[in-house]
Amino acid sequence: MPLFKTEFESETDTLHTQSKYIHNVVTRKGSHDHNFGIYQGHTNGSFKTGRSSFKYNNKYVFVDTKSYNGTQGLWELITQSRPDKNLVTHQDRHAYKQILLQSNAHRVNYSPSGKIKANRDLKYTRFISQLFTNTKEVPWESLN
Repeated sequence: MPLFKTEFESETDTLHTQSKYIHNVVTRKGSHDHNFGIYQGHTNGSFKTGRSSFKYNNKYVFVDTKSYNGTQGLWELITQSRPDKNLVTHQDRHAYKQILLQSNAHRVNYSPSGKIKANRDLKYTRFISQLFTNTKEVPWESLN
């Protein structure tokens, strides 16, 4: 295995990663997040998150017209019901919070005035609830 990835290898890895996540969204299988994740719109099959449009390319994800660095950690957060904590960085969590605020994907009926869709699922308890509380963030290691 080479010590450094070429630009082509890196782009190929990124596209493979994205296709895995998108496949789970389209087929609604695997660990796809049905509560807070991206989904296909009913009318034209385009992707959405909350009330916002969702698009992507090999480097970025776009929510409406705002772009976010499409890291594997961010893909985990926007598509998986049980994101891999080892892939998610502080920057990914910050970007995910901005996406939730922009799209209202974490609110009932995607309404800005709707209540937060609280539940006992891992994603809500480990990520979303902590993004929207004023308490000190609980370290990953303490959340078994």
